[in-house]
Amino acid sequence: METFEKIKSEYLELLKRVEELEEKEQDLSKKLRISESMKLNILNSLPLNIFLEDREGRTLFANAEVLRVHGMELDELVGKTVYDFFPRHIAEINRANDLEVWRQRRLIAEEVPAGFQGEERVMYTGKTIIQTENEDFLLGFGLDITDRVKMEQKLRESEEKFRNVVDQAADCFFLIGLSGELTNVNAAAIELLGYSRDELLSKNARHVFGILPDKMSELQDNPDKKRSCHFEDRMADNNGREIPVDINFRLIHIGGKQIFLALCRDIRDRKESEEAIKHMAYNDALTGLPNRWYLESFLKEYFHCAAPKKLGVLLLDLDHFKVINDSMGHHAGDKLLKEVAARLRTVCIQGNIVARFGGDEFVVLMPELEEDKETIVASEKIIQLMKQPFQINGRRFMVTTSIGISISPRDGCELNMLLRNADLAMYKSKENGRNCYRLFDPTMDARAMERLETEIKLRQALETKSFILHYQPKLNLQSSDVYGFEALVRWKREEKILYPGEFIDIAEETGLIVPLGEWVLREACKQCKEWHNLGYEHLSISVNLSPLQFRKQNLEKLIGGILEETGLPPEALELELTEGMVMQDPERAAEVLYNLKSLGVTIAIDDFGTGFSSLSYLKHFPIDVLKIDRSFIMNLERNTTDASIASAIINLAHSLRLKVVAEGVETAEQLGFLESSTCNYTQGYFISRPLEADMALSFLKNTQLLV
Repeated sequence: METFEKIKSEYLELLKRVEELEEKEQDLSKKLRISESMKLNILNSLPLNIFLEDREGRTLFANAEVLRVHGMELDELVGKTVYDFFPRHIAEINRANDLEVWRQRRLIAEEVPAGFQGEERVMYTGKTIIQTENEDFLLGFGLDITDRVKMEQKLRESEEKFRNVVDQAADCFFLIGLSGELTNVNAAAIELLGYSRDELLSKNARHVFGILPDKMSELQDNPDKKRSCHFEDRMADNNGREIPVDINFRLIHIGGKQIFLALCRDIRDRKESEEAIKHMAYNDALTGLPNRWYLESFLKEYFHCAAPKKLGVLLLDLDHFKVINDSMGHHAGDKLLKEVAARLRTVCIQGNIVARFGGDEFVVLMPELEEDKETIVASEKIIQLMKQPFQINGRRFMVTTSIGISISPRDGCELNMLLRNADLAMYKSKENGRNCYRLFDPTMDARAMERLETEIKLRQALETKSFILHYQPKLNLQSSDVYGFEALVRWKREEKILYPGEFIDIAEETGLIVPLGEWVLREACKQCKEWHNLGYEHLSISVNLSPLQFRKQNLEKLIGGILEETGLPPEALELELTEGMVMQDPERAAEVLYNLKSLGVTIAIDDFGTGFSSLSYLKHFPIDVLKIDRSFIMNLERNTTDASIASAIINLAHSLRLKVVAEGVETAEQLGFLESSTCNYTQGYFISRPLEADMALSFLKNTQLLV
């Protein structure tokens, strides 16, 4: 009995233990299911492709991301290999990678091509071998990096394009560290400076540039946070030669670091043009002597001194120069002027200044005079020197000079007054037989009386219509056609033809230039319209405006009325002005020029280079044409300086989109030079002298067909 009870008790105890074990098993099973579910949820929630393969490459497991990108269910994917869902060339790459992982039995991560639903992608994969008690498996993950790869490719392409653009640029490109080290340069910089890239990158900015290193300090220390500047500097090439450059300089950020960017443009051509223009502004093109503008600049400073000393002005005029010029030609006349200039240089020393005032007039300034008689001594030396015969074109002849003297402050304290009084004295010396000198005397009024008489006859000539126009053809060098004429006024006085040089100055001084100029404008427009009616509708007519005309308030209204009255199209009228006219009052000049342009006429700058050449007015005024003065043309086939200046003017005009007319062409060589220099138009005796209207029409008929 006791044995039975014991067995029963042990049985019940065993049964209880079984029940407890079953409960623990159920609890563990539940926890295992929860753990597996949690792990699966974690794997499925990751934005990665996670997969498990056997040694043959068959898929045993794939998370939700794998199923999504392939568009398949798990049961469709299990047992499949990469050959079942990738294109063969991609599958081969992936299988080869898998086998390498099996061989090395370590984690291998790399970028591999993939293909999902017909679209090629790029994956970043990591694969390794996991070991179990019974079997090993390949565990892998993949992250789609296609967008990143494409962006990197675009970035590389963009950087490559940028590098190509920078290297193809004509300007030099420098990246400069904060300490001045050159970190990058383009091909233009290498070519300009003559270094190899490695040589240039081994240098500091202070070895290459002049003031740029100082600009670096200014930008870094600037309290106003200014990060850019623009300036001119000089760069030294590998031969030590200095090259002028225009620099845009900026402090920028690249990769979170500050660095300097310098864009440098070679301005040697511009500097040469500026020097040529500057030389033209203050020097006479024919003789190389200072000109009127230099004298004005010098005297302005001289008279601004605290206590300027006396100054002598000698005005020289060559006696009977016009006869020599007319009989032997302009070339001989120019040679004579050069010889005279050379002789004057030898006499006028010790601070004296010799200048060509224009035509056959020269000026000698004698600063810091102690006594008036010093001017007399200088005049006598000049007269003696001029007595020596001149040898021009194989001929010997004598040339004398008449000299007028004025002395400041007695006779004036500015150039115009001193020259006026010296001019009166010079004309008195001519009246006294020439080849002599006279000091200015306030009682000299003979010249004024002569001008008064000329003024009276000019008024009578306007009333009796004693003026005529001659027309000088202008040739289009591209088409070899006459495209227009310049109207030139002549005075028929007592059966003689007087040229403008003999009366225009008086007309300007007396104001008679205004009615005379109006007559010229009307007559020229009327004549051009007649040619249009005959079939030459392409012709234009050029008319010179005087300074007084230009300053008149009703100029625009006057010209508009004449165009309407004559019926001439506005584009057929070209108005010629000198540099001095537009620069005397630039603001007023700009207003007048824009009003004239609104009529539709063409604006030309006449005698360019003989006055004060300012690039600013070419840029800001509505100018269409530059006319190169004949003084730069007459010797260009023999004088390289004249040729260089003419070329500089043509290049300057074309860079500003202006047309160019060359005046005074007298030889085939000059014409050939202008054609090769891409000059647009030309005029001169080689083409034709100024002609009366009927002869101009005959010239047209003989040179071209009706247009």
